[in-house]
Amino acid sequence: RPRLVMGITSGIIPAAATTGMLFGYGIRLGGATRVFQAIGSVLLRGSGDSAGSSLAATAVGILLHVAATLACGVAYVAFAGESEDHPIARAIAIGAAASALAFVAVRTLAGSIALVLTPGNLIAIGAVIAITLPIGMRFAPTRL
Repeated sequence: RPRLVMGITSGIIPAAATTGMLFGYGIRLGGATRVFQAIGSVLLRGSGDSAGSSLAATAVGILLHVAATLACGVAYVAFAGESEDHPIARAIAIGAAASALAFVAVRTLAGSIALVLTPGNLIAIGAVIAITLPIGMRFAPTRL
């Protein structure tokens, strides 16, 4: 339980930072929630034409993104708990893995998400995750 609490706490900072990035990407594309709609529509396989399905896709997209980023925090704590050596290297590895998994998901599922998030955007998200995981770990309530 302490590792889970530490992991969720560590993942909150990257979740906030990357959520802001995705809103920024959406604003650049013409609608603040456009990226989250694309993420949610891939999962829901909806057309996204009606306002209700657009709202549902946005909510699912936000929840999926936050859950994935919190999972990065839990993974970071699980790896960091084994050894205190090289915490930055572990954060970089998790950020790179998250970026690679997102890239594979985008290429596999394609759809509208490939039009919204470019490989450069995914690399930037991975870099921000790598930078913010150790910062989030500093806010964790306990140390292992």
